Amino acid sequence: MPEKILCIEDEALLLEDIVEELQDAGYLTLKASNGKEAIEILKYETVDLILCDIMMPVIDGPTTLKLVRERLPQHNEVPFIFLTAKSTREDILLGKKMGVDDYLTKPIDYDLLLATIKARLEQVNRIRETNEAKLKRIYHALRENHSAEPLSVALVANSHKFVLPIEQALQDLGCLVEFVHEEHLAVRKDTVEKNDLVFLFYSKIVHYYLNGLINTRATHGRGKMILLCKDNVDHNLREALLELGIGKTIDYPFPPVAIFKTILEATQNKI
Repeated sequence: MPEKILCIEDEALLLEDIVEELQDAGYLTLKASNGKEAIEILKYETVDLILCDIMMPVIDGPTTLKLVRERLPQHNEVPFIFLTAKSTREDILLGKKMGVDDYLTKPIDYDLLLATIKARLEQVNRIRETNEAKLKRIYHALRENHSAEPLSVALVANSHKFVLPIEQALQDLGCLVEFVHEEHLAVRKDTVEKNDLVFLFYSKIVHYYLNGLINTRATHGRGKMILLCKDNVDHNLREALLELGIGKTIDYPFPPVAIFKTILEATQNKI
Protein backbone atom coordinates (compact mmCIF):
# COMPACT_ATOMS: atom_id res chain seq x y z
CA MET A 1 0.00 0.00 0.00
CA PRO A 2 1.40 3.47 -0.86
CA GLU A 3 2.70 5.56 2.04
CA LYS A 4 0.56 8.48 3.18
CA ILE A 5 2.06 11.93 3.75
CA LEU A 6 0.50 14.89 5.54
CA CYS A 7 1.50 18.24 4.01
CA ILE A 8 1.09 21.35 6.19
CA GLU A 9 1.60 24.66 4.35
CA ASP A 10 -0.27 27.96 4.51
CA GLU A 11 0.65 29.09 0.97
CA ALA A 12 -2.16 27.52 -1.08
CA LEU A 13 -0.32 27.38 -4.43
CA LEU A 14 2.81 25.89 -2.88
CA LEU A 15 0.71 23.33 -1.00
CA GLU A 16 -0.95 22.24 -4.23
CA ASP A 17 2.44 21.98 -5.97
CA ILE A 18 3.85 19.80 -3.17
CA VAL A 19 0.79 17.55 -3.16
CA GLU A 20 0.93 17.16 -6.94
CA GLU A 21 4.62 16.21 -6.84
CA LEU A 22 4.03 13.64 -4.11
CA GLN A 23 1.04 12.12 -5.86
CA ASP A 24 3.00 11.88 -9.13
CA ALA A 25 5.66 9.98 -7.14
CA GLY A 26 3.04 7.49 -5.99
CA TYR A 27 2.30 8.73 -2.46
CA LEU A 28 -1.10 9.25 -0.89
CA THR A 29 -1.53 12.75 0.52
CA LEU A 30 -3.45 14.72 3.11
CA LYS A 31 -3.18 18.49 3.38
CA ALA A 32 -3.65 21.21 5.98
CA SER A 33 -3.12 24.97 5.82
CA ASN A 34 -1.98 25.34 9.44
CA GLY A 35 -1.10 23.36 12.55
CA LYS A 36 -4.62 23.42 13.97
CA GLU A 37 -6.04 21.69 10.90
CA ALA A 38 -3.17 19.21 10.97
CA ILE A 39 -3.78 18.24 14.61
CA GLU A 40 -7.45 17.57 13.85
CA ILE A 41 -6.48 15.36 10.91
CA LEU A 42 -3.92 13.44 12.96
CA LYS A 43 -6.48 12.60 15.63
CA TYR A 44 -8.23 10.30 13.17
CA GLU A 45 -5.79 9.56 10.34
CA THR A 46 -2.68 7.42 10.21
CA VAL A 47 0.22 8.86 8.23
CA ASP A 48 3.73 7.70 7.40
CA LEU A 49 5.44 11.12 7.25
CA ILE A 50 4.67 14.77 8.01
CA LEU A 51 5.92 17.74 5.97
CA CYS A 52 5.37 20.99 7.84
CA ASP A 53 6.05 24.67 7.12
CA ILE A 54 7.57 26.59 10.04
CA MET A 55 5.95 30.02 9.64
CA MET A 56 2.15 29.57 9.64
CA PRO A 57 -0.87 31.35 11.12
CA VAL A 58 -3.01 29.94 13.97
CA ILE A 59 -0.46 27.27 15.01
CA ASP A 60 3.07 27.42 13.61
CA GLY A 61 5.40 24.54 12.75
CA PRO A 62 7.36 24.23 16.01
CA THR A 63 4.15 24.32 18.06
CA THR A 64 2.59 21.71 15.78
CA LEU A 65 5.60 19.44 16.29
CA LYS A 66 5.40 19.92 20.07
CA LEU A 67 1.67 19.10 20.16
CA VAL A 68 2.07 16.01 17.98
CA ARG A 69 4.91 14.63 20.11
CA GLU A 70 3.16 15.38 23.43
CA ARG A 71 -0.51 14.67 22.71
CA LEU A 72 -0.61 12.18 19.83
CA PRO A 73 1.67 9.30 20.88
CA GLN A 74 0.34 7.11 18.07
CA HIS A 75 2.47 9.26 15.75
CA ASN A 76 5.70 9.09 17.77
CA GLU A 77 7.52 7.09 15.10
CA VAL A 78 6.32 9.23 12.19
CA PRO A 79 9.16 11.25 10.59
CA PHE A 80 8.60 15.03 10.83
CA ILE A 81 10.26 17.31 8.28
CA PHE A 82 10.26 21.10 8.43
CA LEU A 83 9.92 23.22 5.31
CA THR A 84 11.47 26.60 5.89
CA ALA A 85 12.78 29.77 4.29
CA LYS A 86 14.83 30.24 7.47
CA SER A 87 17.75 27.88 7.88
CA THR A 88 20.03 29.55 10.38
CA ARG A 89 22.06 27.45 12.76
CA GLU A 90 19.86 28.58 15.67
CA ASP A 91 16.67 27.54 13.85
CA ILE A 92 18.07 24.12 13.04
CA LEU A 93 19.32 23.53 16.60
CA LEU A 94 15.94 24.52 18.04
CA GLY A 95 14.13 22.13 15.73
CA LYS A 96 16.52 19.27 16.45
CA LYS A 97 16.07 19.74 20.19
CA MET A 98 12.31 19.54 19.70
CA GLY A 99 12.60 16.27 17.78
CA VAL A 100 12.32 17.27 14.12
CA ASP A 101 13.87 14.67 11.82
CA ASP A 102 15.00 16.85 8.91
CA TYR A 103 14.93 20.28 7.27
CA LEU A 104 14.25 21.28 3.66
CA THR A 105 14.68 24.88 2.56
CA LYS A 106 12.52 26.98 0.27
CA PRO A 107 12.35 27.35 -2.67
CA ILE A 108 11.84 23.60 -2.67
CA ASP A 109 14.10 21.36 -4.71
CA TYR A 110 11.59 18.62 -5.52
CA ASP A 111 14.24 16.03 -6.40
CA LEU A 112 15.80 16.59 -2.97
CA LEU A 113 12.35 16.52 -1.35
CA LEU A 114 11.52 13.12 -2.85
CA ALA A 115 14.95 11.71 -2.03
CA THR A 116 14.69 12.90 1.59
CA ILE A 117 11.21 11.43 2.00
CA LYS A 118 12.30 8.10 0.51
CA ALA A 119 15.32 7.91 2.82
CA ARG A 120 13.30 8.73 5.94
CA LEU A 121 10.58 6.18 5.16
CA GLU A 122 13.16 3.47 4.47
CA GLN A 123 14.88 4.26 7.77
CA VAL A 124 11.61 3.90 9.71
CA ASN A 125 10.83 0.61 7.96
CA ARG A 126 14.31 -0.77 8.75
CA ILE A 127 13.95 0.11 12.43
CA ARG A 128 10.46 -1.37 12.61
CA GLU A 129 11.52 -4.60 10.89
CA THR A 130 14.58 -4.90 13.14
CA ASN A 131 12.50 -4.46 16.30
CA GLU A 132 9.92 -6.97 15.14
CA ALA A 133 12.62 -9.51 14.30
CA LYS A 134 14.24 -9.07 17.74
CA LEU A 135 10.94 -9.57 19.54
CA LYS A 136 10.17 -12.68 17.50
CA ARG A 137 13.57 -14.17 18.35
CA ILE A 138 13.04 -13.46 22.06
CA TYR A 139 9.59 -15.05 21.99
CA HIS A 140 10.80 -18.21 20.27
CA ALA A 141 13.81 -18.44 22.62
CA LEU A 142 11.53 -18.22 25.65
CA ARG A 143 9.33 -21.00 24.34
CA GLU A 144 12.29 -23.24 23.51
CA ASN A 145 14.05 -22.69 26.83
CA HIS A 146 11.00 -23.28 28.96
CA SER A 147 9.06 -25.72 26.77
CA ALA A 148 6.03 -23.48 27.17
CA GLU A 149 2.79 -24.24 25.40
CA PRO A 150 1.91 -21.77 22.66
CA LEU A 151 -0.26 -18.88 23.75
CA SER A 152 -3.94 -19.11 22.90
CA VAL A 153 -5.38 -15.83 21.62
CA ALA A 154 -8.90 -14.69 20.71
CA LEU A 155 -9.56 -11.77 18.37
CA VAL A 156 -12.92 -10.07 18.86
CA ALA A 157 -14.26 -7.72 16.17
CA ASN A 158 -17.33 -7.13 14.03
CA SER A 159 -15.55 -8.37 10.90
CA HIS A 160 -12.82 -10.93 10.37
CA LYS A 161 -11.09 -8.71 7.79
CA PHE A 162 -10.30 -6.14 10.51
CA VAL A 163 -8.13 -8.61 12.38
CA LEU A 164 -6.43 -10.44 9.51
CA PRO A 165 -3.07 -8.57 9.77
CA ILE A 166 -2.90 -9.17 13.52
CA GLU A 167 -4.02 -12.78 13.10
CA GLN A 168 -1.23 -13.39 10.59
CA ALA A 169 1.38 -11.82 12.87
CA LEU A 170 0.24 -13.95 15.82
CA GLN A 171 0.23 -17.13 13.75
CA ASP A 172 3.76 -16.33 12.55
CA LEU A 173 4.77 -16.33 16.21
CA GLY A 174 3.20 -19.75 16.73
CA CYS A 175 0.16 -18.61 18.72
CA LEU A 176 -3.14 -20.48 18.59
CA VAL A 177 -5.61 -17.92 17.26
CA GLU A 178 -9.40 -17.87 16.97
CA PHE A 179 -11.78 -15.20 15.69
CA VAL A 180 -14.92 -14.39 17.68
CA HIS A 181 -17.60 -12.09 16.30
CA GLU A 182 -18.39 -9.33 18.77
CA GLU A 183 -22.10 -10.25 18.75
CA HIS A 184 -21.17 -13.58 20.36
CA LEU A 185 -19.04 -12.00 23.08
CA ALA A 186 -21.73 -11.91 25.76
CA VAL A 187 -22.56 -15.63 25.40
CA ARG A 188 -19.00 -16.82 24.81
CA LYS A 189 -17.69 -16.71 28.36
CA ASP A 190 -15.14 -19.32 27.32
CA THR A 191 -13.56 -16.74 24.98
CA VAL A 192 -11.86 -15.17 27.97
CA GLU A 193 -11.65 -18.19 30.25
CA LYS A 194 -9.89 -20.54 27.83
CA ASN A 195 -7.56 -18.05 26.14
CA ASP A 196 -4.43 -16.43 27.49
CA LEU A 197 -5.10 -13.17 25.66
CA VAL A 198 -8.17 -11.54 24.15
CA PHE A 199 -7.75 -8.65 21.71
CA LEU A 200 -10.95 -6.61 21.38
CA PHE A 201 -11.57 -4.02 18.65
CA TYR A 202 -13.38 -1.14 20.28
CA SER A 203 -17.06 -0.77 19.31
CA LYS A 204 -20.39 -0.06 21.01
CA ILE A 205 -20.90 -3.76 21.73
CA VAL A 206 -17.41 -4.14 23.18
CA HIS A 207 -17.91 -0.92 25.17
CA TYR A 208 -21.08 -2.23 26.82
CA TYR A 209 -19.49 -5.62 27.47
CA LEU A 210 -16.48 -4.10 29.22
CA ASN A 211 -18.63 -1.63 31.13
CA GLY A 212 -20.62 -4.59 32.44
CA LEU A 213 -17.44 -6.21 33.74
CA ILE A 214 -16.28 -2.95 35.28
CA ASN A 215 -19.60 -2.08 36.92
CA THR A 216 -20.11 -5.55 38.42
CA ARG A 217 -16.37 -6.15 38.96
CA ALA A 218 -17.11 -9.57 37.48
CA THR A 219 -14.47 -12.24 37.34
CA HIS A 220 -13.05 -12.56 33.87
CA GLY A 221 -11.21 -15.84 34.08
CA ARG A 222 -7.55 -16.26 33.26
CA GLY A 223 -7.37 -14.24 30.05
CA LYS A 224 -5.90 -10.76 29.83
CA MET A 225 -7.86 -8.33 27.68
CA ILE A 226 -6.22 -5.91 25.27
CA LEU A 227 -8.44 -3.16 23.91
CA LEU A 228 -7.50 -2.03 20.40
CA CYS A 229 -8.77 1.49 20.19
CA LYS A 230 -8.87 4.78 18.35
CA ASP A 231 -9.31 8.25 19.82
CA ASN A 232 -13.05 7.78 20.32
CA VAL A 233 -12.53 5.44 23.27
CA ASP A 234 -13.83 6.97 26.47
CA HIS A 235 -10.94 8.01 28.74
CA ASN A 236 -12.78 6.76 31.86
CA LEU A 237 -13.17 3.33 30.28
CA ARG A 238 -9.44 3.15 29.60
CA GLU A 239 -8.63 4.05 33.20
CA ALA A 240 -11.19 1.61 34.60
CA LEU A 241 -9.74 -1.25 32.55
CA LEU A 242 -6.30 -0.62 33.98
CA GLU A 243 -7.55 -0.22 37.55
CA LEU A 244 -9.57 -3.44 37.39
CA GLY A 245 -6.54 -5.30 36.12
CA ILE A 246 -8.35 -6.59 33.07
CA GLY A 247 -5.61 -5.60 30.70
CA LYS A 248 -4.21 -2.75 28.63
CA THR A 249 -4.93 -0.64 25.57
CA ILE A 250 -3.11 -0.35 22.24
CA ASP A 251 -3.83 2.66 20.07
CA TYR A 252 -4.48 2.66 16.35
CA PRO A 253 -2.74 1.75 14.03
CA PHE A 254 -1.89 -1.14 16.40
CA PRO A 255 1.85 -1.35 15.61
CA PRO A 256 3.19 -4.93 15.41
CA VAL A 257 5.90 -4.07 17.94
CA ALA A 258 3.22 -3.27 20.54
CA ILE A 259 1.42 -6.53 19.74
CA PHE A 260 4.65 -8.54 20.03
CA LYS A 261 5.54 -6.87 23.34
CA THR A 262 2.15 -7.89 24.71
CA ILE A 263 2.75 -11.48 23.59
CA LEU A 264 6.17 -11.47 25.24
CA GLU A 265 4.72 -10.21 28.53
CA ALA A 266 2.08 -12.93 28.45
CA THR A 267 4.68 -15.59 27.68
CA GLN A 268 6.88 -14.52 30.59
CA ASN A 269 3.91 -14.58 32.96
CA LYS A 270 2.94 -18.04 31.79
CA ILE A 271 6.30 -19.84 32.12
